[in-house]
Amino acid sequence: MFPEKPQLSINIPSKTDLLKMIVGITKHVATLNHFSNSDSQKIALAVDEAITNVMKHSYNYKKNENVKLEYFSNTRGLKIKIIFRGIPPIFDTKSVDINKLIKRKRKGGLGVKLIKSIMDSLIYKTVDDINYCEMIKWKKKK
Repeated sequence: MFPEKPQLSINIPSKTDLLKMIVGITKHVATLNHFSNSDSQKIALAVDEAITNVMKHSYNYKKNENVKLEYFSNTRGLKIKIIFRGIPPIFDTKSVDINKLIKRKRKGGLGVKLIKSIMDSLIYKTVDDINYCEMIKWKKKK
């Protein structure tokens, strides 16, 4: 069970130039929680993808919106919550055909699939016009 309150909480404006900072913070938090360098980098990539989707799809690149990140950890894993307003995410229920996207040289459409391939759990929900993206990565058993 993760703690009720986050160990770290960050509010940022929806500016894409802050993504590099968030990637660095996320990688550092994962490393402090004893994830390997490789897993820490992947977790940071998943957070980068999720926040990019928020800025692009929910906020339409408006820079005056806010995104809140909360980091929760325990001995078994790391949970990251991204909290935002704006347009709730809509997911295509069809599976994404990566090969077809590559053949068409299409960019985009892979973010959620990438996040799901990195993280062990991905949940989106909307409550009272507030959107929540919750991602969990469990530590590998040795």
